[in-house]
Amino acid sequence: MINKLISTQSNKILAHFNQMNKDCFDFSEAQTALPDSSESALKELLSDMVKRGLLMRLKKGLYYIIPYEQEASSFMPDWHLLAKHLTKGTDHYIGYYSAMQIHNLITQPSLKEQIVVAKQLKPSTLKIKDVSFQFIYHNADHFFGAKKMWIDSFHKVLCSDLEKTIIDCLFKPDYAGGIVEIARAIHASKDKINYDQLLEYTQRFKSQAVIKRLGFLLETLEIKSGIIKQLQKAKTASYVILDTELPKSGKMISRWSIQQNLETETITSAIYT
Repeated sequence: MINKLISTQSNKILAHFNQMNKDCFDFSEAQTALPDSSESALKELLSDMVKRGLLMRLKKGLYYIIPYEQEASSFMPDWHLLAKHLTKGTDHYIGYYSAMQIHNLITQPSLKEQIVVAKQLKPSTLKIKDVSFQFIYHNADHFFGAKKMWIDSFHKVLCSDLEKTIIDCLFKPDYAGGIVEIARAIHASKDKINYDQLLEYTQRFKSQAVIKRLGFLLETLEIKSGIIKQLQKAKTASYVILDTELPKSGKMISRWSIQQNLETETITSAIYT
């Protein structure tokens, strides 16, 4: 175990943020904690605190306080809680497969944290320990439908609501484990979905791919949604591929203008077995 010796200056920083009930801070905030320190001395102190296992460096100039009793080498905060710190100053919400996890709709463990952002962040992927954080840009038309959700007994995070999670995942199936995983999630939550809201979001999102994939899946899964007529009315004749993770092959389904590159049985057997 790293020797967690705490110097007077280190203690001042930890006490300062502890009083504010903050577990994460950036360099400018550290300067307010130690206003008499020079920039170079503060940089050296923070670097030393990282080496001693008191702080974890998330990215340049951003630090997370490691609880004293925790082993620094194995410590990793809840991924969902890091989203707001890593996107500081940018509107964001946890989306796609990470949102499916918060809604308890995944069958495979999540290997990365996906965060939807209202402006492009660079780099678009950041690695912390062995975890990738992916920042997915949505323009103003596509950035909506987030709400605060509990992830444990103490913490809430901004996450896409159930209906928006479905819309986003249908827009980019490859970000959500593919169509089978999305179909499973829709089926599992069919009694919780607000179909009027889902339709309104679909209209607002303005994506033919979403309209066609949604209509096709609702019918394939025999879900009584009450929105099939409106989806049929909104769809155009041009074809879209069903699953973006698979090759462009398969039969053309004219009813939904879908190129079905995945057998119906593959979708249904994953749900009913």
